[in-house]
Amino acid sequence: MASNELFRKTLIQVRELLKHNKISPEDLLTVCQHRMRETSALNYFTNAVEKHDPLINSKIDLPLKGIPFSVKDNFYTEDMPTTCASLMLENHIPEFNATVVEKLHAYGGSMMGKDNMDEFAMGSGGCESQFGPVRNPWNYSELEVEGNDDFYVAGGSSGGSAAAVAAGATFFSIGSDTGGSVRVPAAFCGVVGLKPTYGALSRHGLVPLCNSLDVPGIFTRSVADSAFVFNILKGRDVNDPTTIKQQIPNSRVKPEEDVKGMVIGIPKEHYIDGTHPDIRAAWDKAIQQFSDGGATVIEVSLPNQEYVQPCYRILCCSDVAINLAKFDEFEYGRRARHGEFKEELNYLSRDYGFSEKVKRRIAAGNFFLLEENKEKFINKALSLRRMIRGDYAKAFGTKDSSVSLFASTSGPLPCDLLLTPTTSVTSPLHSSFTAMADLDGAEEQDPHDLAGVPEVDYHVTGINIAGIPAISVPVGLSTNQHGHEMPIGLHLVAWEQQENKLFRAAKFLEQESNFQQWVENN
Repeated sequence: MASNELFRKTLIQVRELLKHNKISPEDLLTVCQHRMRETSALNYFTNAVEKHDPLINSKIDLPLKGIPFSVKDNFYTEDMPTTCASLMLENHIPEFNATVVEKLHAYGGSMMGKDNMDEFAMGSGGCESQFGPVRNPWNYSELEVEGNDDFYVAGGSSGGSAAAVAAGATFFSIGSDTGGSVRVPAAFCGVVGLKPTYGALSRHGLVPLCNSLDVPGIFTRSVADSAFVFNILKGRDVNDPTTIKQQIPNSRVKPEEDVKGMVIGIPKEHYIDGTHPDIRAAWDKAIQQFSDGGATVIEVSLPNQEYVQPCYRILCCSDVAINLAKFDEFEYGRRARHGEFKEELNYLSRDYGFSEKVKRRIAAGNFFLLEENKEKFINKALSLRRMIRGDYAKAFGTKDSSVSLFASTSGPLPCDLLLTPTTSVTSPLHSSFTAMADLDGAEEQDPHDLAGVPEVDYHVTGINIAGIPAISVPVGLSTNQHGHEMPIGLHLVAWEQQENKLFRAAKFLEQESNFQQWVENN
């Protein structure tokens, strides 16, 4: 099989080819290495793997034997740098693998590299890495031909993970999602992005951003691929006490799925100004497809949606201040060359090692954590979190002990799933995103980044606050003002531990859009 055909295949497809000896693991490795060289300008890796796992040549039959993958550079990898795309950790080599990495190796996967990311996972564009920004594969060559040195952003903070899968350098990748950091890049790069239930996948060995919101996520080219990798990675981990204790059932995706009998909720708060007309049209089309497929579509309300971003910023910045306090250059982190006293050395090391954005978030977190501010900020944010989760519990008609309620949906039936856009815009050019996210505003007192980028974050962040699963599925293309076609992602949400429903509906959406087949042919 020609290499230009193979790298476009899904994980499930190449497993079938391997099973019937039509290709070898070495063929897959060669194809992905060739793609890495061809697309190196996209800057999706911080480090590439030179020596590959000996299991690739073994006779042991393993589910991922020889399948190339990559992991975001905030997951620990033994004997290989884990930098979080920061100068603070540029020489940090862990002594053990993160649990998800260990599982992927144990099942025969072949790691190709560590994925570039926004520094310490703080960003929406994949543009704030000490290794330089990640470039979206979509229309990159066209812009070069046009003599334009601009590029479309990959999304953040797991931009490198999404770009590596979209470019054909890997067949799946592992990212982390704290407020949309898997689903946004998936939508921008035209791949499938899964954010599982909090606790379904182990966080052991994941450098934390916000402990109660962080979730390892999965990038693939198809919904069936996503379910396959999820089944491998899910489950309790004795090293992570936040993992779900009861057994999580396997998720299965049929070659064709139907949605007869499902109830799909459309949150009215997600009809917002600024949503691109093509994204709104894709959303409306999907609603009709679900209805035509036998699902009941109803309007629901998430009344506390407007408080999601303030709640998220307070909780996240507070955890950032706590989690990054250990990088004091004595136990962790890079040490400054100068400084006579411990306090001066600590200040100079952190000033050099952290970007302006990271330092602003640390400062904001320390402010929120002041004793006199606890009631005003932290306690109110925790109260808002319960209310936001309660909104989702009502929509799903679910009894939720954490918010002490049992309420029927605001519509006539409890929902199986919710459907929204993933983002309100398709991937913008880097020059536009820089202005949108105010990345040039490096003033010490500039609070802009604490407000997020609503065009990018609005639809996805509440899911992390609620701790429930969601998936972004590419469904079509939008032609922007530059004449370039860019992918559109739609966002399905389920109640906790309902990934099976999520995959079923996502597969239906995928087969109705036929997006993956279009990618294979083009």
